[in-house]
Amino acid sequence: MKWDKPPLWPVTIPSICGFFSACMPYIFQIPYFIEGSLISPFMLLILLSLGLNFSPPEIGNKIELIAGTWFSMLFSFLPQLFLFPWFIIVFLFWLSQSIYVWKKNYPPFRVGIWIGSGAISGLYIGSFFSHYVLL
Repeated sequence: MKWDKPPLWPVTIPSICGFFSACMPYIFQIPYFIEGSLISPFMLLILLSLGLNFSPPEIGNKIELIAGTWFSMLFSFLPQLFLFPWFIIVFLFWLSQSIYVWKKNYPPFRVGIWIGSGAISGLYIGSFFSHYVLL
């Protein structure tokens, strides 16, 4: 998918969803959402990524888009369990992708990688915000 101008929805919606899913345990008293844990918000992002079925038809195969998103989300989240500064790498990767992915013609799986890394970047930023501001 190649866009004529930078699209707003693949950048903002995943990162906003990640941000708010990380803040939800601090704002609402939801069972199974533990404050300080990113596992429940991560699972919520996995479920929310199924909403990519409603993405514009010109992107292409929706199954590939969701598979790329899930792959990117897993690859962006699991190393954080062992390597604390991993979130910096994920955020910088997503930022670099946001600068140039829209300029070239990439398959849906590759666009899904961009969307998934944006969701996890929002999750990390939201976890910092919720821990230091909402707590």
